[in-house]
Amino acid sequence: MLHAVLIALHATAGLVALNAGGLAITRRRAFGLYFWSLAGCLGALAAVVADDWAGRDTTSRVTSLAFLALGGFMLCRAVQARRVLHDPSTESSPRYLDHLGFTLVALLDAFVVIAILDVTELGWLAATIGVAGAAAGHRALASTKERVGAPRPG
Repeated sequence: MLHAVLIALHATAGLVALNAGGLAITRRRAFGLYFWSLAGCLGALAAVVADDWAGRDTTSRVTSLAFLALGGFMLCRAVQARRVLHDPSTESSPRYLDHLGFTLVALLDAFVVIAILDVTELGWLAATIGVAGAAAGHRALASTKERVGAPRPG
């Protein structure tokens, strides 16, 4: 029961972070919701992993640690985006979109990869689509940076 609740919290926080982060591209006010829901998503993931660590096999443990490491890196990028966003010396910064965009691509990619693993259990397929999704996401980010630019602080 606890495991299911933690998974639901993790997924919900991830969906909120993805949507609020999308809004935060052009609406600075959404950044706080994005940031804290991303932190909650990572916290819930850590709780899920801790809750059933003893029951996991080696492959599952390694995969879980890799997802936690990616989540930690995403949170670091979100902190960097917040610093750029709140820096009064920047008017419009592609660095903000670089940091925010990385986390959004990673969130979307993670949702797709987990869905593929849940449905097919084919690791090679999930990895292939994950890499392709990340590449497509970063191309979309580059296009967005050209069109939108970062929101202005202040």
